Amino acid sequence: MKKNKIPLWLFGGVLFFMSSCLGNDGTELEEWSLSNCQISTFSMSCDSISGLSAVKFTIDQINGLIFNKDSLPYGTNVNFKVICTVTYAIGAITSVEVHQKAIDKKEYWNGTDSLDFSDEVIFYIISYNGKEAKSYTAKLNVHQQNPNLMEWSRDASPLPVSGATDRKVILYGDSYRMYARGANSYELYQSPVPDANNWTRAPLTGLPDKTAFTLSQMTEYEGNLYLPSPDGALYRSADGQDWTKMDDAPEIAALLGAVGEGTELGRPSALATIIRDDGKWLFAAMNVSGQWQQGTETPGVFPVAGFASNSYKQMYYSHLTVVAGKDRHGALSNRCWDTMDGLAWICLTGSGKDYFAQREGPMLADYDGKLYLTGGIDASNQGLSDIYTSADKGVTWSLADSLTFLPETYKGRGFASILVNKDNFMLLFGGKERSEANMLDELWRGRINRLGYKD
Repeated sequence: MKKNKIPLWLFGGVLFFMSSCLGNDGTELEEWSLSNCQISTFSMSCDSISGLSAVKFTIDQINGLIFNKDSLPYGTNVNFKVICTVTYAIGAITSVEVHQKAIDKKEYWNGTDSLDFSDEVIFYIISYNGKEAKSYTAKLNVHQQNPNLMEWSRDASPLPVSGATDRKVILYGDSYRMYARGANSYELYQSPVPDANNWTRAPLTGLPDKTAFTLSQMTEYEGNLYLPSPDGALYRSADGQDWTKMDDAPEIAALLGAVGEGTELGRPSALATIIRDDGKWLFAAMNVSGQWQQGTETPGVFPVAGFASNSYKQMYYSHLTVVAGKDRHGALSNRCWDTMDGLAWICLTGSGKDYFAQREGPMLADYDGKLYLTGGIDASNQGLSDIYTSADKGVTWSLADSLTFLPETYKGRGFASILVNKDNFMLLFGGKERSEANMLDELWRGRINRLGYKD
């Protein structure tokens, strides 16, 4: 390359024109411009790198950095020489030298020769009067992670209550609450959001030790927690610690979840249940005032145990979705049900083989704009680790692609607690490998890479 120097007569003409426009002798402008060596615009192009010519570059004048904030897609091959177009603040410089780190070569640049940006390129610029110099480090950023890969990790610290026969973790207030049934009693632990690592034991009263509560059906509704017992009673707590039996509740066969308030037609919120009344299994709902209303009789194939549920709001409508589980005859299901009031339910799927296998104890979460159904325990009493997704809120399901799979070190399980935190991590607490096994003391975290990118 040859040293590039703009003819003095051309540069002088530019200065004369600018000083005339300002209506002064131009001396001050000329002195400033002669020593200016800033880059004002920067772009790249290369036929072998798709979309490169449209990439916008940021020029950090203070720190001498040039970079693209929006990285090129993961896997983009930049091992090609590119045409680099640079303009300068005034347009007059003495020389530009470049150091291409990829080939460890430093030489003068004529402004047209292609450059290797597979690594950083440093531009050394000398002002026209030769008295000032400035360097810029230019970098072509490419995503180093597959943005659609869901990366999973297991926390090193075990969950408290080793050997627990049942466990439920919920987000309540500003902390995670873990309810666990140990060998002799129920225990409560708390951990601040979002770490889920610093568990401390908290007082817990009102849950009889010998009662096998269905912890998986614990539900928060309008600030209170509700928990059914196998004898049909319903327990309530206003703080998650002190529990009392509700004397005015009907006989509860299953606690299905909470339906939020819908703004269409002023539909109120509801605590959705299945009750037993005079030998019949009926849908029923309690409103925020504690008043109960009965719905239709439940179909024989509707799950009453081992189901997963999820509440969500779509535009003006609030929904509660229930998936899989066991019906009252003990048969496993792979169906998906939906309600907007807790009283009237519709089946979104059939019982055919086009969906996930029948199971109990799967985990269901609303994540990345889809429903994610994870694991469960199948008809052979084996824990599963598969993941299915539904983009239409439960109408159709498909096996998640390999980018989302849980790692081989993850043990298939059902009845884990699943939560999604504010940092877009999916958390899987505990679970068990078989229906009669004790709870695992593991916490797994997974997040799709792009959901962790900062704007």
